[in-house]
Amino acid sequence: MTDNNTKKEAPPKRPQCAFFIYKQEVYQQVKDANPGKKMTDITKIISQQYKQLTKDKIDLYEQKYKDNKVVYEKEKKTYEDKHGKIKNERKKKKDDTKATKKAQNKKQKKQESDEDQSSEDDD
Repeated sequence: MTDNNTKKEAPPKRPQCAFFIYKQEVYQQVKDANPGKKMTDITKIISQQYKQLTKDKIDLYEQKYKDNKVVYEKEKKTYEDKHGKIKNERKKKKDDTKATKKAQNKKQKKQESDEDQSSEDDD
């Protein structure tokens, strides 16, 4: 049985940008109005709607983002005071995956090359 106190809590999530706040609010109604459409098509429709909003409406979503960012910065500071600096693990995982794939590809090409040479030697 593991002790929950030893497990590090997850860092706070970064706030969504203004467009994603808007998208979250209208997604279901746009989806309902466009049955059978793929998620990418629905997102394109929402994007077009967002671009057509008045400046005042866009400013409201920008303000929501700014408000969320203030809350995030406070939560981030509290988290970092308790656990240390937040590491950007997503980037690291991506880089690790690329490096691993490159190494595997090199190894596979070398094996194929070695096999080709050994089969030529057999002739």
